[in-house]
Amino acid sequence: MEYGILSIVPTIVAVGLALTTKNVYVSLLLGLFIGNVIIFDGNILSGVDGIIKSVETVFADGSNLTTMLAISLMGGMILLIQKAGGVNGFIDFLTVRTSLIKSKKSANFITWLIGIIVFVSANMSSLIAGSIMKPVNDKYLTSPEKQAFIVHTVSAPVCALIPLSSWGAYMISVLENSGVEGAAGVMIKSIPLSFYVVIAVAIVPILILTGFDFGPMKKAELRVIEEDRLAKASGIYEKGEDEKTTTCLLLILPVAAMIAVTIIGMYITGGGNILNGAGMRSFLWGVLSGIAIAFVMILGKKVMTFKEASSALYEGWVGMLPIIIILTFALGLGDLVSTLGTGEYLANAFSGILSPALLPVIAFIIALIISFSTGSSWGTMAVVLPLVMPMAFTMGTSIPLLAGAVWSGGLFGDQSSPISDTTVVACSATKCGIAEHIRSQLPYTLSVALISAGMYIVVGFIM
Repeated sequence: MEYGILSIVPTIVAVGLALTTKNVYVSLLLGLFIGNVIIFDGNILSGVDGIIKSVETVFADGSNLTTMLAISLMGGMILLIQKAGGVNGFIDFLTVRTSLIKSKKSANFITWLIGIIVFVSANMSSLIAGSIMKPVNDKYLTSPEKQAFIVHTVSAPVCALIPLSSWGAYMISVLENSGVEGAAGVMIKSIPLSFYVVIAVAIVPILILTGFDFGPMKKAELRVIEEDRLAKASGIYEKGEDEKTTTCLLLILPVAAMIAVTIIGMYITGGGNILNGAGMRSFLWGVLSGIAIAFVMILGKKVMTFKEASSALYEGWVGMLPIIIILTFALGLGDLVSTLGTGEYLANAFSGILSPALLPVIAFIIALIISFSTGSSWGTMAVVLPLVMPMAFTMGTSIPLLAGAVWSGGLFGDQSSPISDTTVVACSATKCGIAEHIRSQLPYTLSVALISAGMYIVVGFIM
């Protein structure tokens, strides 16, 4: 059944309310309700029951459960290491013993760099870079909004720029399904032509080193400085007596084990090819390995008792429950949007205004709108590329340029949509509210999108 323009209503309601009310729970829940009412022809009772079915659908997907379990255990591991003194030891190592980080700029830059290094999984990148660097960034008064922006920008976009993971395999498969010959070669050629992705990743260190902020992000940065000033003036700024400081290895070794086991897991699950590996399942293995290493070190050094360590792990795990609820609603809304055919409706609505030179920029805009509406970059790629590629074959448009435009549009939504799973994960790692993250980040992502659109117009006439 085709739902036409009604298919975009749940997303508009959810995103609009989230940005205006800052209540993400109610916004997503209302989006789910309206979407189900539309599916059940206006039946309100069926719409309520549909919310339950949407949640059941999310939990019926094994990959969703794996993601939730990995995120929860990661939260537990970080709190365990923090209470054992490993986080303070890591801060001391970076800021005092090695002087690797001496300022806010260097703390932000190292966060950006870690996100790039961990390129095998978007969510893994955000969780690692955001979680282990948050205490350091907090020390140098970086707002949660700025931290979320940094780690989110180098999560999925970097996976697309360095496609040596399931991202590369997926991009190749979408190209092949769209009738592109020599898909692997086209994918490689399309990477530098993914203008939004390249600019978004490159602009972060420029903003960091220049200290340039604007809009809600600037207000957030000034807010943190003012809160710090007031805290110091009131005398409530002192470190708690129960905060330990131990060796930095208590953080470094578990995280290193987690990364190593994740990569090995992707090699194993991919049948010897890391490109085909199961990213989140491998990451779950990695997190469990990191927890095991942390427990061995903590108990071996008698930093905590087994009961204390277990309680810390459990506390961190339970502390991630609000994020898991948001992720559940977001994934449910994503499935609902797919059922309503939102992506197909938007793609068909724009398909009549395509022309050879403007095909790349129109494809970019279509992908941008769909990805923001659905929160899925992969889903957007699967919808848009098969639509525009046959036109490119007929019109003679550059295939790598068109592919780069679709990747770029898809990743805009992955980074900018409040219902994207990477948005939820980036916010959980940096303890930033989702509405606050989106509001402060949108001026940046929209600016990059505008520049990218201009480049696709110019290059579209040249290539």
